[in-house]
Amino acid sequence: MEGLAELLERVERSLPPALARELRQGGYYLTLGSSGPAPSLSPAPSPPLVRLDPALEEEEIAELEAMASFGPAATGVSNTIFISPDVTGRHAARIKVAIDPPHSFKPGGKDSSISIADGSVTAGEHVPPALLRQLQQFIDLNREVLLAYWDGRIDTAQLVAGLKSIDP
Repeated sequence: MEGLAELLERVERSLPPALARELRQGGYYLTLGSSGPAPSLSPAPSPPLVRLDPALEEEEIAELEAMASFGPAATGVSNTIFISPDVTGRHAARIKVAIDPPHSFKPGGKDSSISIADGSVTAGEHVPPALLRQLQQFIDLNREVLLAYWDGRIDTAQLVAGLKSIDP
């Protein structure tokens, strides 16, 4: 997923100029949320025109704060992976992999989510076949500890101690 600021800017830029002008002149803004009722118009005290649902922002921040990153030296996987506990309750157990740039999570960067259950790509960018094979091997080798961390049965220190590296 894009960084939140980039996503909001992209949505605002996609609005036809006349519509954006009318919304601003009328004192309205759009609210984006993760689920629930259809988008609504609300009186706007000031710009920006497009705003983020505060609950979604808190969920995204909580997820990012809980994430632990592991590079090739620790995992044997060519790209950095991100492992987190289930803090939002919105997804099945998964890990994330940095695609572009391959060694960090940056605003506007590209990543993919990989299911811990079966090693399939569940969201995000295309994962090159060689990288996907590495990720699946890593998941197979570490499934028990990854699920224990996802479920909150172990902490980050125990995750680090329990992870095994694949042979690249």
